[in-house]
Amino acid sequence: MSKRSAGQQGRMYGGESAADRLARQRQQFMEAGLTLFGTIGYRATTVRMLCRQAGLIDRYFYKNFVDTEDLLAAVYSDAIDGIQATVIKALMPELPSGNPERIVTAGLEAFFTAFENPRVARICWLEVLGVSSRIDALYISRIQRFADLLTELARSLVPDMKLHPDDMQFTGFGLVGAISQSALQWLLSDYRAERQHLVAANTRLLLGAMQMLGN
Repeated sequence: MSKRSAGQQGRMYGGESAADRLARQRQQFMEAGLTLFGTIGYRATTVRMLCRQAGLIDRYFYKNFVDTEDLLAAVYSDAIDGIQATVIKALMPELPSGNPERIVTAGLEAFFTAFENPRVARICWLEVLGVSSRIDALYISRIQRFADLLTELARSLVPDMKLHPDDMQFTGFGLVGAISQSALQWLLSDYRAERQHLVAANTRLLLGAMQMLGN
C-alpha cells in the first residue's frame, strides 16, 4: 500500500480506521437525534444534548453535521426511506397474485407497523413541519416518492386505466394525504385504536379509488 493510500484511510486507532470512526460517530449522532427529536422534539434539542446522548464531544458532531437542522434532515430521510423500503418489501411477494386486496393490505400493514415506532412517527409527521425551506423541500420530495409508489401500484392493478398524468399525480397526492392524516391522528391519540382498524379503513379507501380509476 502506498503512503498516499494509507493516508487516505487515516491512522488506525484501537483497530478502527479514521473513516470507520467517522461513520460510527455519525451513527451515534443519528441514534441520538432519533431519540431526542422523537421525544422532546427538534426545537428543544441542542447540540450539547445530542453530544451527551451520543456520548461524544461537539467536535465530532461538527465533523459530521453542519448544525441540528442538518442532523434532522439526515434522521428524517433515513426514517422515511426506511418506511418506504419496508412497504416495498412487503408488497413484492404479493404482487404476482394480482389480488388488489391482498396487495394493498400487505403494504398498509407494513406501513402502519413501521409507524407504530412513536419516535419515527413524531419526527416524520410532526417535527419536520415548518422548520425551514430546506426541510420543507425534503418533506415534499418524500411525499412525492410515496405518491409515485401509489400511482405505480395503481397502474399495475388497473392496467386499462385511462387518466391524464396530472390527474393521476394529484390522485396519488390525495391518497397519500388521506393515509398520512389517519396515521397522524393515530399518533396523536397515542395509538388508541388497534392497527387492524387503520389498515382496514385505508384498504377500503385505496380499493375504492382503484375501482373508480378503472371506470
